[in-house]
Amino acid sequence: MADNLEAIRSVYDAFARLGTEWEGFSTIPHEFVAQGDTVVTLGQYGGRYKATGRTFSAPFAHVWNLRNGKAVTFRQYTDTAVVQQALR
Repeated sequence: MADNLEAIRSVYDAFARLGTEWEGFSTIPHEFVAQGDTVVTLGQYGGRYKATGRTFSAPFAHVWNLRNGKAVTFRQYTDTAVVQQALR
């Protein structure tokens, strides 16, 4: 249980940093695909990194696995090279 709480805290910490490090950060879902207990969301990330002033736009895929109507796993896929360019 403690490991799960630490994992959840780290996700919230990452999202909290988005508000302080990025301006206009957005996550725009375009499509939802569901099969059984798996939901895939396809969309676009975007924003401007405050430290460099550089913007980015990158596609994403979020994969959620549900059990009894609650999320039990989450995976995200994006073009991290595009995000890194905004950070440099």
